[in-house]
Amino acid sequence: MSPQEQQRGSRGYSVPTGRPYALKELQSAVGSLGDHLKELYDGAHPTEYESVADALYTAFQTASGLAPAKSYTGCPEHPNGALDPEAPEGWGRCLICNDRRRLGMRAQGARAAAAAPPAGEQRRLGYPVPDPPYTLQALRERLRAVEDRRFHLSLGSPPEDFVAMADDLHRAFIVARELSRPRNASGCSEHPGAPIDPDAPPGEACIFCAGRKRRAQRSAQTPEMLPRIRRGERRQLQRRFERPPG
Repeated sequence: MSPQEQQRGSRGYSVPTGRPYALKELQSAVGSLGDHLKELYDGAHPTEYESVADALYTAFQTASGLAPAKSYTGCPEHPNGALDPEAPEGWGRCLICNDRRRLGMRAQGARAAAAAPPAGEQRRLGYPVPDPPYTLQALRERLRAVEDRRFHLSLGSPPEDFVAMADDLHRAFIVARELSRPRNASGCSEHPGAPIDPDAPPGEACIFCAGRKRRAQRSAQTPEMLPRIRRGERRQLQRRFERPPG
């Protein structure tokens, strides 16, 4: 094929506006994730995962901008409609369209198919949410999948490749976000990130719950420190003792 014919045939495809810049930004963001991951180790503090979670979320936003827009239902007519919790296998997730389809089948005397089994992976706004446990090894596996997919992306990649890239980045972001949450070192379900009281008995290490328990055990005659009144504020403090008459 001559160069003129190649040039004439290439006129049928044009790169979407903004894709070169966004793809370069995505490649740079994903390439820097390895540097953040090298500093992590088993038992690392949750705050050390915050930079990884922020970098993953930035890369995910860039990848989702390159991919086609997703909706709650995946329905072009009702993109933000209600989800059908019992959608039969092979049907969409739009509750309005599925009810309309059920009514039509009921009028014809047919029965709808059985509901599809629950998916093993949750999805929010069409993006996957991996199941626990969330560990450093799971984060490394997610980032390895992101790195493998990054080398196959180009300006001419189909939209499905960018969708898969956004899904992988979202999975890795969820794992990093959960690892960046405060650990339950005190064993308290009410205050999972509370400091530990060194003087508390075993099983009651939460400093907030231990303080609440001590205050409840005080007698009524135990004096309490009154709150300090700031300058410029007027508070009417209730008198504990009435003045004698006269």
